Amino acid sequence: MTFEFYPVLSHNFSQLLEDTDEYNVIIKVGEGSNTKEFRAHSIILRARSDYFKRALSQNWATKKNNMINFTKQNISPIVFEMIIR
Repeated sequence: MTFEFYPVLSHNFSQLLEDTDEYNVIIKVGEGSNTKEFRAHSIILRARSDYFKRALSQNWATKKNNMINFTKQNISPIVFEMIIR
């Protein structure tokens, strides 16, 4: 039974990246014409990554209208998508 649970849980977490409801982080990655915005949930980012725990809590991100905005220009959208999934 637990073997069936983990793939479903993993799929559910991946779906959160596609879900446009209830996100509170916009991450802009890339430079020039090679940019992409990702929408995410800060609680999941902080729980899964020490990097995002620091990045979203310190002066690396800005907050406007209860939305956290984080820009990361030194990574390509393709690589970032692999990392965040």
